[in-house]
Amino acid sequence: MVLDVGGLYIMLFARATPNDYHWALYHHTHPTKGTKWHIRNVSDVWMTDHNVIRDATKQFLLMGFLRIAVIPPERLEEADELIRSIPYNEPGNTCRTWVLDAIHTLREVGIVRCDDIDQLEAEAKAFGFSQFYDTSENKQPRPVVDSHVCIL
Repeated sequence: MVLDVGGLYIMLFARATPNDYHWALYHHTHPTKGTKWHIRNVSDVWMTDHNVIRDATKQFLLMGFLRIAVIPPERLEEADELIRSIPYNEPGNTCRTWVLDAIHTLREVGIVRCDDIDQLEAEAKAFGFSQFYDTSENKQPRPVVDSHVCIL
């Protein structure tokens, strides 16, 4: 599995059923590490969990990576600030809606070039569905694919 330095990915993680995933954004900033942005539900309260992680390909229950953009180094700080500014503890929010809101915000400033967020969501869900059984059987390595909806 090869992650491209500079690549911005949707990461999907398995849950109990094939149509339910945990969503995160990941920016691969270095050959062995990058920044993972996501929110987690703890006791019915959403909390941010934005951290630099090593070995993203070895995350527990990882289904795979869907590359949606390449962030130029000069725009990394801007992207990080925009993602961290996305409201996360709003009524009806989920990890999926939060990631899609972040992508929408990045699209507005031209960091992500994806005309149809609904199509991107459908693409990510289909990717997750296609990986559910391989994930449950812990087949390695987990796949890295490019979005067909976004312009890379």
